[in-house]
Amino acid sequence: MRRPVAMRCPVIGLVIVGVALFVGACTRPGESRAPQELDVGTSALTDVSVEVEGGLAAIRVLSDHELELWAGAPDVRIRIDVGPTAAGDWTITVRNVVTDAILTEGGVISMRAPDQFPTVAIFHTTLTAGLHELRVAPPDVDVVEPFRVAAMADIQTAMPEVNEVFEMISQVPDARFVIFMGDITQHGGIDEFDMFDRQLQTLTIPLYTTLGNHELWSDPERYFSRYGRASFHFEFKGTAFTFVDSGDGGVDPLVESWLDDWLDEAKDKVHVFLTHFPLIDPVGTRYAGFRSAEDGRRLLARLVKGNVDLTLYGHIHTLVKFDNAGIPAYISGGGGAEPVKWDGINRHFLVIDFTPAGVGNVSVMRVD
Repeated sequence: MRRPVAMRCPVIGLVIVGVALFVGACTRPGESRAPQELDVGTSALTDVSVEVEGGLAAIRVLSDHELELWAGAPDVRIRIDVGPTAAGDWTITVRNVVTDAILTEGGVISMRAPDQFPTVAIFHTTLTAGLHELRVAPPDVDVVEPFRVAAMADIQTAMPEVNEVFEMISQVPDARFVIFMGDITQHGGIDEFDMFDRQLQTLTIPLYTTLGNHELWSDPERYFSRYGRASFHFEFKGTAFTFVDSGDGGVDPLVESWLDDWLDEAKDKVHVFLTHFPLIDPVGTRYAGFRSAEDGRRLLARLVKGNVDLTLYGHIHTLVKFDNAGIPAYISGGGGAEPVKWDGINRHFLVIDFTPAGVGNVSVMRVD
């Protein structure tokens, strides 16, 4: 049921303006990046090892009886293999977590420590020697019912002011989390990521993101170690969300193999596909599609066959609503990066309602 110009790197002879427009897209191919994602969510010490299912959290700290994660999804499952010397009382901190998330193991609930920021959950629990399978998720994560999220992309040079966008998102009634289509930073600098973490302290719901071409101005390990995988998949309340790394204008073959599995898993569910570059440029004059139009069309055909219900993109700093071979599509690059001239669209985000039957209302919220 269907529910409600290839980009190239500049060559010698292009005018300086053209070079400036394209330089962010001239990054090394994804083949050197995708295998790095396999290490996300795994870590070990002498007497303890940790594995996050699906790589859906970055392990920021693993030390003596302490684990700190950055959640990349609203449902995080953790396997901790504890040896004799590591057994005892543990402090598990999960950042970027859904505001009502709890920790469970075998039906036993651990409540959050009080007086924390809404997206920070601290759990104090005892781990005996042996294998522990923990889940950090809200109590209603598996209940198939309507819910709401926000969506946006492309912050970049507007990082100092993005708190204004986050504050407005925090006021959206019943929004559970934000989905972000890439280009957090302008150059992938550590100082930019540090500022982003500080700005997130004005957002009272978690933000789940893939990377964009501007994150690839630096070593992608900076991104992976902070925020986790750029290609991943999760389900929330019966709706599937698939994030795919297209930061250099294409998708790595390894990621395509993951995508095949995710499409198969979600073929009978409401399914949202998110990536930074639109597969096909819907405008034709803004160099906003995959670097290979053939690859873009091929991938789009797979999304159609997989019954994807909604596609979301960034990269163009404007708002475009269009049709992806029968799949509703939005480009929402309104995170504050320099807007496209003369479009009359500046900072904005989307509010998307989901129901068990499919994608519901999609509203545009103007910040300026």
